[in-house]
Amino acid sequence: MDTTRLLAWMARILGTALLAFLVFMLIGTLTGDSSEADGLHFRDTRDLIGFLLFPVCTIIGLALAYRWPLLGGAIAVGSTVLLVLLRPDLIQLTFLVMVMPGLLYVVHGLLERRGMKVL
Repeated sequence: MDTTRLLAWMARILGTALLAFLVFMLIGTLTGDSSEADGLHFRDTRDLIGFLLFPVCTIIGLALAYRWPLLGGAIAVGSTVLLVLLRPDLIQLTFLVMVMPGLLYVVHGLLERRGMKVL
């Protein structure tokens, strides 16, 4: 198996796993008990923007990456980077791991755009 094909499969597998996890967590947050202290309540506009950047824009980007890897990966990576710029206290190993599928999709999309054979 060549490197480009391996990269494409890694992006799809990791992207699908992260997408499933984020959708599961988003549904749990939206349908959770409203009496819980850490439900879907935003203290200020920064919290709302942070929620829209991650997980909402990340979910959109990973979903688009199935059809358009470069665009979807760029949205997923861009939303996570913007969130870290908005809230530098959130830069942790977790967010670095969350950005990995998007980066793989971006590299996959760039290789595909250059005409290299990808799947």
